[in-house]
Amino acid sequence: MSDYETFLQLFYYMLKRMKKEWSNNLKGINHTQYLILKYLNQLGPQKAVQLAELTQMTPGAITGATDRIVAEGYAERKGDKEDRRVVYLEITEQGKTLVESLAKEQNEVTMKFFQGLPGEDMQHLVRIYHKIMDNLEQ
Repeated sequence: MSDYETFLQLFYYMLKRMKKEWSNNLKGINHTQYLILKYLNQLGPQKAVQLAELTQMTPGAITGATDRIVAEGYAERKGDKEDRRVVYLEITEQGKTLVESLAKEQNEVTMKFFQGLPGEDMQHLVRIYHKIMDNLEQ
């Protein structure tokens, strides 16, 4: 197996394991619902089309994902006062509390992945992640 093939195999395995670990800590909501709540908490009320762009999903899929978080009381739909056809999704206080708790837990889980790495290796990872981010921006 070439270095490239080994890299890809390890990379995809790591992504799969990370997603599984993150999902285990979501307390009854799925990853998409968590992302929606996280964006609402950061950006304020959003239309379905805006959330679809942010999460790279279709507006129809966003509607399905938001139904559950609205039913659970984590978000609510509110009409625009000037254009009743426009509906915004807004996070509730209960949703904010959940997102803040989950974000803290997600950070703790993420740090476990890198536990035991020497400082020099962490510096290399930071440099590599910056390079990957530069590649993504182009």
